[in-house]
Formats: sequence, C-alpha cells, structure tokens
Amino acid sequence: MTESEILRRRELHRAAIKRQKRRRTLFLTACGLAAVLLIAGIVLLCRGCGRTEGSPHNESIYGNFAMSDKSCIYTFRENGSGELRLSGAPYRFRFTLSGKTLSIDFEAEALADCEYEIAYTDTGLELTAGKGTVTQGEKFTLNRTEK
Repeated sequence: MTESEILRRRELHRAAIKRQKRRRTLFLTACGLAAVLLIAGIVLLCRGCGRTEGSPHNESIYGNFAMSDKSCIYTFRENGSGELRLSGAPYRFRFTLSGKTLSIDFEAEALADCEYEIAYTDTGLELTAGKGTVTQGEKFTLNRTEK
C-alpha cells in the first residue's frame, strides 16, 4: 500500500469517526429533548388531575351548596361535619371525601347513610347518587351559595 493510500484511508477513517460522533450527539440530544417533553407532559397532566375545565380555583367541597330551588341546602365544614337543610328542617351529618366518593353519615337514624360520586362544576358540585340512595345513578347539581 502506498503512502497516499494510507493517508486517504486515515482521512476516511477520521471522517467516519466524526460522523459517528455527530450522530451520537444528535441522538443523545433528541433523547434528552424527548425526556424533557415527556416529563413536562406528565407534570401538566398531574396538575390537571381531578379538575374540570372552567373550574380550576373553585374545587372545594367546603361551604354551602344549594339546589336551584333552594329546597335542599348542604353545608360542608372543614372538620368533617355538615348539615342538610331540607325544606327548612336541619339534619346534621358527618362526611368523608375519598377520591371522588362522598360518604354522608346522618346523625338521625331516620335518614339512611349514603354515598355520592362527586364532580366539580363551574358553579359548584354535581352529585351522582350511589350506595344508600333511593335514586341511584341520578345526578344532582348543587350551586355554591354565600352564607
């Protein structure tokens, strides 16, 4: 092999090594960008968990909520106690909220303890009747009211 052929092979070998390094750098950059985008997507998804559109700052069960005709008013307090005013008559209860399940335990034995699936809306809450209710599956809209 002549000296010029050896030099030519070295140049080709160096060029191939440079191309490999460029490809590796480009691949690692693409992987890094994909990882950053994936992490950003997960963070945004987690921030939106449990929220409905249009109600990012009004997601609290604490406060007063009433049906549109005001015949039924629920009060939920931060200490887990509450009150249902049904046609003006008060019924006290204890409640727990586990995920989307609202469990109500009435003090009065005449009222059956019950569960609702809860969803937050622009104006308040949407309750879907569940275990212990007479109208299972029916949805009720409760609007947030001022005290």
